[in-house]
Amino acid sequence: MKTHVLRYLLFAIVLTEMATSKNIWAQVPSGASSSEILQGIQKLNVLGNVLYFGAHPDDENPTFIAYMANEKHYNTAYFSLTRGDGGQNAIGTEIRENLGILRTQELLQARRIDGGHQFFSRAVDFGFSKSAEEVFTIWDKEKLLSDAVWVIRKFRPDVIVTRFPPDERAGHGQHIASALLAEEAFDAAADPSRFPEQLKYAGIWKATRLVWNAGMWWNQRRDEVDENDAKECIKVDVGVFNQLLGKSYGEIAAESRTVHKTQGFGTIGFRGSLTEYFKHVKGKQATDDLFSEINTNWSREKNTRKIDELIRKAISTYNYINPSASVPVLLDVKSELENLPDGYWKKEKLKDLNKVIQEALGLFLLVKSDDYAYTPEDKIRLKIEATNRSPVPVILKKVYSPFEKGDSLVNLQLANNEKIEISGVARIPSDTRYSQPYWLENEGSLGLFEVPDQREIGVAENKPVANVGFDLEIGGRSLHYSVPVVYQKTDPILGEIYQPLAITPPVYVSVDNKVYLFDGINSKKVKVNVKSASDNLTGNVRLKLPKGWRAEPFSIPVNLKAKGAEQNVNFELFPPGHADEAEISAVVTVAGKDYNRSLNLISYPHIPTQISFPKATAKVVKVDINKNGQLIGYVKGAGDMVPASLQQIGYEVILLEDNDISTEKLQRYDAVIVGVRAYNMIERVRIINPILLKYVENGGNLIVQYNSDQGLLMKDFGPYPFTVSSKRVTVEGSEVRFLNKECKALNYPNKITQKDFDGWVQERSLYQPENWSDKYETVISCNDPGCEKLDGGILIAKYGKGNYVYTTMSWFRQLPAGVPGAYRVFSNLISLGK
Repeated sequence: MKTHVLRYLLFAIVLTEMATSKNIWAQVPSGASSSEILQGIQKLNVLGNVLYFGAHPDDENPTFIAYMANEKHYNTAYFSLTRGDGGQNAIGTEIRENLGILRTQELLQARRIDGGHQFFSRAVDFGFSKSAEEVFTIWDKEKLLSDAVWVIRKFRPDVIVTRFPPDERAGHGQHIASALLAEEAFDAAADPSRFPEQLKYAGIWKATRLVWNAGMWWNQRRDEVDENDAKECIKVDVGVFNQLLGKSYGEIAAESRTVHKTQGFGTIGFRGSLTEYFKHVKGKQATDDLFSEINTNWSREKNTRKIDELIRKAISTYNYINPSASVPVLLDVKSELENLPDGYWKKEKLKDLNKVIQEALGLFLLVKSDDYAYTPEDKIRLKIEATNRSPVPVILKKVYSPFEKGDSLVNLQLANNEKIEISGVARIPSDTRYSQPYWLENEGSLGLFEVPDQREIGVAENKPVANVGFDLEIGGRSLHYSVPVVYQKTDPILGEIYQPLAITPPVYVSVDNKVYLFDGINSKKVKVNVKSASDNLTGNVRLKLPKGWRAEPFSIPVNLKAKGAEQNVNFELFPPGHADEAEISAVVTVAGKDYNRSLNLISYPHIPTQISFPKATAKVVKVDINKNGQLIGYVKGAGDMVPASLQQIGYEVILLEDNDISTEKLQRYDAVIVGVRAYNMIERVRIINPILLKYVENGGNLIVQYNSDQGLLMKDFGPYPFTVSSKRVTVEGSEVRFLNKECKALNYPNKITQKDFDGWVQERSLYQPENWSDKYETVISCNDPGCEKLDGGILIAKYGKGNYVYTTMSWFRQLPAGVPGAYRVFSNLISLGK
């Protein structure tokens, strides 16, 4: 190993133009197998694009994507309108924007497995909806149509495939909306009068056809598609076994699907024939293949016969034992490509070719920083590794940053399997953007993220913060590679981990809780954490308060000597004398500048660590809440923040482990609460459920929150029968009617009124029960506009000496959001029997 120190080289960080939709810069750098390299060479001779169009992460058909990308060698992409921020979370407490960040990365991981690319629109997933009409009251249809047109013009698909039909069969208003937008965008992308501002960056594009992937999710057996529909459909067997990859596309799809861990979508691989059906929607109708009458070879471009011949030669002479033997002919392909006029396929195939050449050489290029987070104007120590693992002559000519036109003449021979290391220092420009996910940088609306830069729309994730450029001479030919800077660490369990480099504010500030409720309490302590992202930081921290609220002291000095140092300070917060809802924020002033952003890390083994900077805010609520009972036992469900919310109003909440759930131990609790989707997620639920019912029979108060009708681990978990359905009330402001005004749950210890259902967020109720025993008392009724009345939001039954409550109201959203009325109603449920 040779080590070189570039003592006088100050690298200027390169701000990259745009992240690709298939970015792997945060992953462990790895080469390709001999079979995968051959796949890459074969793909060089295929010029065709297909765009799959859906509404959410996990809507896509990964078997189809894997088949088209790896068997047919088409550029295959999934365009998801949303990032899934309105869904539930089976593995953690992230919801809303944080869940969107997490599910974005799950989709990117899925695409790395199945070989596809990934795009998004600006749409916010605001939760389940029942019609496209409802959706477009929240989503700005014209702006989303613009996004769809933009992605089509940039990606230039020959075939567009919709996941859903444009009607109620799609099962979700956002699904329907995705199909409607696809149909309009198909025509609008080819019309220069539509969204002409885009033409500065991309030309118009007319896809050949639009088809619908019929019989997909509402019909799990594709071979049972309606006979008449089947006659009109193009049939594709996507269950093929790929001998180069050693897997069927059903097996690859299972790996891709299983990455959607937040949705609990782990599945097993499928082997054998699997027919997909595609029904014509628009454009030129296909005859026997989705790409019928579409030219997908080099003859679609002028003067490319030599390119086709050379790629065929590379394929026919490919040496599985020594892939680097293909490099000379691949370099000839590169020369021919570079002689073509600039155009879409020249750009795409040069990018693909450079990647294949690097893989064939086993050329490992890595640039590491000594930390994952820096602030503007910081210096970064960089360690560069370059290893040529082939007998092909490779010379590292320059290491440079074209942004500053600065370079270092290196002229190092990269001998076969000899690692070269270079160290240097980089300075981050003062105007570098923070690494906030780009769609969260600006304040958006309920339905759309605000993305002012047209070029960022559609992009899956932020571009890398910094790239280092390499000029190489390979076999006498010049090649350039641009490598992002990453942070490498060793985890004792997971091993080698790479994390994206992040640019951050110089200081972070966070408030201890997201909600503070004052229910007759004169004041509350608010703990604020200040963390330094740079050395020798001094300043002052204060609370920014709305009118009527007061904090003592007004400000507190902070003095942090080292990067990463923290200081906790406490303020006493006093509410006004009247009921009020407001927002407070924490602000740190350093050198005359205010900072109000927290540090938020999202870290799971199946995705790269993600960073964001939410505002350091908290909701404060002055409300009258009476409660009876103090000690609560809580069986935690999926992504459950209800326990912390109940502690806000003075309950003592004990999280129950398996050994805490026995008839004797449960007797001490005033109430036991079962978290959301517990009967979908907790494997031992069959064992603990009889104990919980015995607790009720002995006089206890058990509150069970909603469960999904899909994947129930046991069905008859109540003391009396009811059925879990998929029925929901999705309009959070829908009317709530009291079915029995004398019911204790509406009167004690809080008198519940219609006002208590004001200000709810995202939805009223989900997965309501039906067909319940008459031993259950119904409490409230609600429904979406024009839909049937649903009376099962709260069911209460006397069982033995105690009370059993099954409630599908969305407490898991309302309580963490600080909705006052939700606290009052839930306190009444806890107080039953007292």
